[in-house]
Amino acid sequence: MKGPDFAAIAGLIIDDIVLPTGETRMGVPGGSGTHSVWGMRIWSESVGLIASYGEDCPAEILAAFDQAGIALLRAAANPEPTPRCWQVFEFDQHRTEIFRTSEADFYRFQPLVSDIPARWQKAAGFHLIHEAKNIPAFARHLRAGGVDCLLAEPPPTDFVPEKLDEFAAFLPLVDVFSPNWEESAQLLGIDNPDAILARFLEMGVPVVALRMGEAGSLVATAEQRWHIPAVPVRVVDVTGAGNSYCGGFLVGYAETGDPRIGGLYGAVSASFTIEQFGLPVIDGATNGLAKERLVRIADAL
Repeated sequence: MKGPDFAAIAGLIIDDIVLPTGETRMGVPGGSGTHSVWGMRIWSESVGLIASYGEDCPAEILAAFDQAGIALLRAAANPEPTPRCWQVFEFDQHRTEIFRTSEADFYRFQPLVSDIPARWQKAAGFHLIHEAKNIPAFARHLRAGGVDCLLAEPPPTDFVPEKLDEFAAFLPLVDVFSPNWEESAQLLGIDNPDAILARFLEMGVPVVALRMGEAGSLVATAEQRWHIPAVPVRVVDVTGAGNSYCGGFLVGYAETGDPRIGGLYGAVSASFTIEQFGLPVIDGATNGLAKERLVRIADAL
């Protein structure tokens, strides 16, 4: 049986969202990999997630993957409860993530290289969302298996100066690196977006997609740069928007080889994520709406 064309490998999280108004949304499917594959699914019908989660994961969360047409493969048995987090938002959209279960166990039970079936190694693109120190092993393994395009996005906790050497080790091994502006400034001690792009390119990655929230994103190669605007939609919940952007970018770039198209696909995927609490509905109208939004922001460039 053939594996998916596009995939991510990460932990699955149950989010309990707290808004600055005091409103809550409890038990929402979350995690970086979950939002990433929903971003991929906007553009591709062949998408999958290799995820770690406990036996207690609610059936309705698992069913959401089936309803969206996304393959979900459980990694090696996780004896602990499915990770659960508070996602606490301020009025300026700043988000604080607070683990309700053990954060140490979440990282300890992340999927391993050995959890990737051989048939999934024929994917056109893979989104790597592991700690920076572990990305080289995944990158080399997937390259050896035949994966053409790798996009890396370490967790926010890795963006500290003392881990810069770990970034330097994996950046030459992947095709795309997509951090956000705030985290990059913390890692490099540089606040200027153009300087951030230049530094990461110097470290050996061919394409950088710097996510800047409502300001859109900056996509760069050594030769060229593009500003990709955010799609103007009503913002309800920004949880997972960056991950969804990465998923969309991966599909666009892997299919065309054009970083600009990758950025446009990413912006459209993120726009679907922020329009509601939790995950967007994927149905027969989704792809057509995505193409309309793609034309709209492409025309604005």
